[in-house]
Amino acid sequence: MYGLLAAGAATFSTVLSAPAAHAGTGNYLQITNNAGILANTCYKWRDAEDKNYCHNVRPVGTTWKAYFPAGATGAKIDLSASVVTYATVDTAVVTDTNRNHCFEVTGLVDRPKLQETGC
Repeated sequence: MYGLLAAGAATFSTVLSAPAAHAGTGNYLQITNNAGILANTCYKWRDAEDKNYCHNVRPVGTTWKAYFPAGATGAKIDLSASVVTYATVDTAVVTDTNRNHCFEVTGLVDRPKLQETGC
């Protein structure tokens, strides 16, 4: 029994000492609206939930950025098209916070899409 506890403690200390992945300084998500909608994007930051926020009513032809907050290890981007209900119509997930990610909003009101394009 003691051997199992010692092995578990050694494993636990190894996990605690492993470097945590976190956002690199100045890395961002960039979104360009090329759809026939007013776009809303909300950001849910993994491991930095108190920093969640939205960009609302972004017109066609505009580009905006959301910078990874300190400590974030990923992000979920929710796209909505309605300024009244803000119902999510598409979602993208980012797990690599050590580089920039660029997205494009395409489509029309009935089927807008959020697609990663590369920067």
